[in-house]
Amino acid sequence: MKLEKEGLVVTPLTEQKTGLWDMAFIWFCANVAVPRLMIGGSLAELGFWNMVLMLIAGNILVFLPLLALGVLGYKVRIPTMAATRMAFGVKGSYLPSVANGIQLLGWGANVTVICGASINSIVAGMTGYSNITLWILVTGIIQLIITAYGVRSITWLQRVSVPLLGILTVVTAVLIIKNYGWSAIVDYTPAAGIGLLVGLDIVAGNAFAWGPMVCDYTRYAKSSKSSSWGTLIGSLAGAAGFMFVGAISFMTTGSANPVDMLLTLGLGIPALLIIVLSSVTTNVMNLYSASISFVNIWPKAEPWKIITIGGVAMTLIAVIPNLIGYFINFLVVVGSIFVPLIAIMLVDYFFIKKQKVNPEDVLVEDKTSKYWFKGGFNWTAIIVWLVGVVLYNVLYYVWPVLGSCVPTFLVISLVYYLVAKNK
Repeated sequence: MKLEKEGLVVTPLTEQKTGLWDMAFIWFCANVAVPRLMIGGSLAELGFWNMVLMLIAGNILVFLPLLALGVLGYKVRIPTMAATRMAFGVKGSYLPSVANGIQLLGWGANVTVICGASINSIVAGMTGYSNITLWILVTGIIQLIITAYGVRSITWLQRVSVPLLGILTVVTAVLIIKNYGWSAIVDYTPAAGIGLLVGLDIVAGNAFAWGPMVCDYTRYAKSSKSSSWGTLIGSLAGAAGFMFVGAISFMTTGSANPVDMLLTLGLGIPALLIIVLSSVTTNVMNLYSASISFVNIWPKAEPWKIITIGGVAMTLIAVIPNLIGYFINFLVVVGSIFVPLIAIMLVDYFFIKKQKVNPEDVLVEDKTSKYWFKGGFNWTAIIVWLVGVVLYNVLYYVWPVLGSCVPTFLVISLVYYLVAKNK
């Protein structure tokens, strides 16, 4: 297996080899991470049955736009941020590329912190040795090495990890139910109850956070079915499964992370496995897609070199004290940027261009490009995008009862369609 050297190119048809289950494994691992346990803990405040409804119906609903984005990736065969050129222009695409690269490094840094801290807690409980910085650095190095070998390396990692993570997730859920009783979960009374719309906003925020990665992987899909159904099956199983564990853990122990419970049962090794595997399998995708985002700006750069720089940056960010304390604010920023961005991309491709796109045209870098617009920027799309960012924040901070993700997505979709259609 060689270091990732494929720059910004249209993926050859001969490289579209990823089948439905490999695609499902990729998205399962993308959604099985400690932050999803924390999201599950938030959803616990819906009460048990509403929480179950949200994990299934809510996740399916918010995943639908991402399935459409997956089909776009399969048909156009380029990374997500390169695909933004179609709506935002060649140079205009640099704006979401930078934003996506930074947010994925930030997201990855948070996961690295959680992973390092959890490893430290487990090792300290088992041996008495404590050094959180060491475990953060070890996690960062492992992620960097795996990611440097590209998407094929990531695929093999997921094949190995998914069965183990699936078993560990089920076993953890069973242990929680066995030790605390089914009635303690079903009869849980929320301390600060939330409504269904707020719950939908929480699962939508999770989905759209990894949405900008979709085309990076579905461009390798073997078929449209693999790109869509594989994404849905893997994402739903991973997100719903881990959020469920986080929710019932919160309902019974007061903590969404079941590691402490596993340690009290003398199950330090399973706890270690579930934390390390879930974190690393998620973070190699974060690091890979962050690097591919920057390749859209520097198309001649070899991806493994950008991956190396990104991996070092992610690890250095992770050692910032109290980084995890900014996690919720970070998610709000991510949602405000990428919910309207994805809305514009989908409306532009499916309704304005009606899927009639030549992939090679998208990667033309100069003024001859069909997507040069004015000076390389499509200001119409950029302005609508900025309006979406403002709308998202207004809804979140001023009128939160409606949620912010779903209303922003719907409003910006309609606004962009009306503006672009009549342009």
